[in-house]
Amino acid sequence: GEPLQHLLGTVEFYDSEFVSDHRALVPRPETERLVEMIVEQFGKDHPVRVLDMATGSGCIGLSLAKAWPKSAVVLADISEDALELARLNCSRLKLDERVRLVRSDLFEKVDGAFDLIVTNLPYIPRGELAALSREVQRDPVLALDGGESGMEIIERFITASKEHLNDGAWIAQEVHHDQGEPVASMCQSAGFVEVSVRKDL
Repeated sequence: GEPLQHLLGTVEFYDSEFVSDHRALVPRPETERLVEMIVEQFGKDHPVRVLDMATGSGCIGLSLAKAWPKSAVVLADISEDALELARLNCSRLKLDERVRLVRSDLFEKVDGAFDLIVTNLPYIPRGELAALSREVQRDPVLALDGGESGMEIIERFITASKEHLNDGAWIAQEVHHDQGEPVASMCQSAGFVEVSVRKDL
């Protein structure tokens, strides 16, 4: 039941090699697709300030930092273990000068506003955790447990994110297979416009 990525110690993600171990979620293809969609969405108009909330291994934020050389990127996570892993990956990719890491419970210690906030928050309903595959159960519970509904942390994030967005900014997030419409409704109720749900592969 040990994930292959843990045995190998690394995983390929969006044309880069990331260290992968027990400290954070194993980077997965559906999250890689999220990065691809974001890069396609912005085209050549790169956002100036980017926040990767609940960064884990750093795979999303660091991939965007690599794709957008002029963007300043902040990686935030509540887990110091995850931040240590993200810091290691940041150094391996030689992105230290443009990437800042901060330990924070959502926006608690995050300063300023951003042009893009991207996140893969914990979204598994607590009652489903025991039924996850043995491999997924090797990921940190903190990175999986989305509360009773699976959307408790997501709802907190959406509500708080508005105070940290520049005019015309975007949020992009990965959610559970059946959470797209409920999360879209949350975003619309919070005042977001141009809300869309896209399926991964």
